[in-house]
Amino acid sequence: MDTSEKVTLLRVICVIIEPCRKLNNDIYKNHLFINDFCGTILLAGKYIQRLVAGKMDKLDYILRQIRKTNGKAYENYVVTRIWHRLNNAGVKFITQQYVSKGDGGYALTDMYFPQIGLHIEVDEPHHQKQVEADELREQDIIHITNHQIERVDISSGMEGINARVEEIVEIIKSKITQLGDDFECWDLAREYDPATYIAKGYIHLKDNVAFQKSVDACNCFGYEYKAHYRGGARHPIEANTLIWFPKLYPNGEWNNQISADESVITEQHVDPARAIEHMDEHIESGVHRRIIFARVKGPLGDVLYRFKGAFELDVMESRHRHCLVWRKQSDTINTYKPVQHAL
Repeated sequence: MDTSEKVTLLRVICVIIEPCRKLNNDIYKNHLFINDFCGTILLAGKYIQRLVAGKMDKLDYILRQIRKTNGKAYENYVVTRIWHRLNNAGVKFITQQYVSKGDGGYALTDMYFPQIGLHIEVDEPHHQKQVEADELREQDIIHITNHQIERVDISSGMEGINARVEEIVEIIKSKITQLGDDFECWDLAREYDPATYIAKGYIHLKDNVAFQKSVDACNCFGYEYKAHYRGGARHPIEANTLIWFPKLYPNGEWNNQISADESVITEQHVDPARAIEHMDEHIESGVHRRIIFARVKGPLGDVLYRFKGAFELDVMESRHRHCLVWRKQSDTINTYKPVQHAL
């Protein structure tokens, strides 16, 4: 969503909400859902307004994350207690983290710390009836992400919950200590800034890099774009390479998919004839390498372009399957300062 779209959405929100806010108190007392809905939309409007103005800070982000647990009392208690007991503003967390299962399905974990690959799951009363399903779900997430999962059993009562939270806080601190100099403190401004990665000279998959706009990804590789609205851009320095921004899920005429271990991407048109034509065209083009930033839903519900690695075209498998098959070549890519010949 670009700036003009955000401004338009903000105006629409204001038009919708203003009459709601003028409803009398009796309606609010009898229709708490309306009040909560209004509050949620107004918060979204404030978030967009601050984002457009470039003023969103960590407090805005944290409040937004915690608000996603409203209506889930136990989850809210655990999330806020972990955050406050940790007391480290250099650690980023995400609530309701989306985890793609690679088969079209997905899971949501209650709290996630991306810098250390740790998920927290809050086992509320209903989980006691689905222990086996939860265990299978946990194994799926571990297999897909190679991350660690820690659980909090609500049935243990407040003392048990608090004790478990302390254990988790110590696990987090221990992981940060183990990383040493490799641990990068959360910096909201630097997180989405191409200059951060140009200065490093590379992007690695473990850094969990994602950009708010595709133009920012392009500018990591020698471009100085002011805007970018296409699905890809030719790499200005590395030969036969495309910087690609795919939707890795069924979308209109396309059915692009990524494997559960994120090592293989298939690119396919839903029309078999068009799929073969598209395959032949790209094989003949000689552009057989792609740096991939997949279009995904971010932790605030916004669109992000997340780095997935460098992939190469498997020509034989593509011809066999009548679609483009891309195999991961590397988890690391080089970044470049702006160059005059970038087009």
